[in-house]
Amino acid sequence: MAHSVRKAETKLRVLYVAAECTPWCSTGGLGEVTHALPQALADLGLNVAVCIPLYRDVRTKIHERGGRLEDTGATASVWMGGHRLESRWFKVVPAESDHVASRAPTYFCDCPPLFDRDGFYGHSDDDARFSTFCRAALSCSAELLGGKPDIVHGHDWHTALLPLYLASGYRQFLPETRSVLSIHNIAYQGVYPPSSLATLGIGAEWFNPETLEFYGALNLLKGGIATAHALTTVSPRYAQEIQTAEFGERLEGVLRRHAGKLTGILNGIDMDLWNPATDPDLPFHFSVDEMAGKAANRRYILEMARMDPDDPHPLFVAVSRLVTQKGFDLVAELIPYLASRNVRFILLGRGADAMEQRFHELERWHWPHFRFHPHHDMALSHTLYAAGDAVLMPSRWEPCGLTQLYGMRYGTVPIVRAVGGLRDTVVATTQRTLSEGTANGFAFEHDTVTGLQWAVDRALDTFYTAPETWRDIQKTGMRRNSAWHGAAEQYLQVYRRILGR
Repeated sequence: MAHSVRKAETKLRVLYVAAECTPWCSTGGLGEVTHALPQALADLGLNVAVCIPLYRDVRTKIHERGGRLEDTGATASVWMGGHRLESRWFKVVPAESDHVASRAPTYFCDCPPLFDRDGFYGHSDDDARFSTFCRAALSCSAELLGGKPDIVHGHDWHTALLPLYLASGYRQFLPETRSVLSIHNIAYQGVYPPSSLATLGIGAEWFNPETLEFYGALNLLKGGIATAHALTTVSPRYAQEIQTAEFGERLEGVLRRHAGKLTGILNGIDMDLWNPATDPDLPFHFSVDEMAGKAANRRYILEMARMDPDDPHPLFVAVSRLVTQKGFDLVAELIPYLASRNVRFILLGRGADAMEQRFHELERWHWPHFRFHPHHDMALSHTLYAAGDAVLMPSRWEPCGLTQLYGMRYGTVPIVRAVGGLRDTVVATTQRTLSEGTANGFAFEHDTVTGLQWAVDRALDTFYTAPETWRDIQKTGMRRNSAWHGAAEQYLQVYRRILGR
């Protein structure tokens, strides 16, 4: 069946447009998705190309990897705020030693006045920057794909104007093209004053309560939700949650009106990249059938952290942005309790200065038990997942989450709040799930320190009193198939539906 699907869809052209894509620029799950999902779709026989801005940091990354930029010859000229901005499209020619996947090529929009800056986001003219990027991608889509796209797939508010442009000014050039918008985190919406309409090249008729108007302001994500042919989120549970007042960030009513075109599709991970048996970032390899290497990684990381490698107590790890959404204020409150239970805890991540300062202070107070590394270090994160006994992820909301999937893949048991994609992926340990052989972690319902401590206590009780059960939970998680091919098939069905195929 898979072969017939690939053959039938060979000519389907899909243009992915996003603000991030691993390995070139990524702040989290968005970049992981826009790299891995197009590759999986290409494996189904689709003609897929990915478009991202050529940020200053991307140029640096390409140079560091020994690659070079090659001009594709595709150019776009976009009117923005009364003047014309020129952009060119490039692709990377990687170094021979660099194994950058090319089944879905990545193209870079070079517009120095907009993107030759420090950082990806947070500029006062981000509305102009990303709207110009969207229009440049549409203008050059046929050149980059070798024909007009059947599907243009945008991601989050940065590219939420794509559906609206296709419904208005670009309709005459791409009349058959259908649009998909993926919502990775509805908390970020792209809200600007109405005066931005002229900058964005959008007619005033679109500033209405059904499309862009949002409490007197301009909401780019709302406009995309209203005009896209299909909407997706990164987990089934999150698709339900964002239609409620608790999680909808004041867009729940809009999403309920457009619920008929909304589909929740669970993210996957790159099972080859995240493979404890072959991961080049690990000092010691291991597998579900041979776990000795995990214990060796545990000793290695404890020695690196200047902790006693022979201490039999559990090692907890966490890798995250240190923000309220991720619940790390709860973790900070729990650290004295973890220390009282002799848990060793290593935290890797960056956040606001006040949050980082708090963890530095906790490290000083609880030095025998807690270490804080305020860095974004991908290689170290792999080793932490391989070394840990449990990984903490107490998110207040979590569209999908990848940390719990990485942890399970490496035999590190997740302790999570049962919300969004965490509820979809972590099967809480109970007598029933243990007897069914499906338990792969521990979960709590309420976003309080009491709730988190309850889940931690259940995990510690299992670790100390039922080591065989703990190993079963570990191995159930390691055997979970989190590959992208299942999600890719679901996205293909969304594409076929809106194309009438």
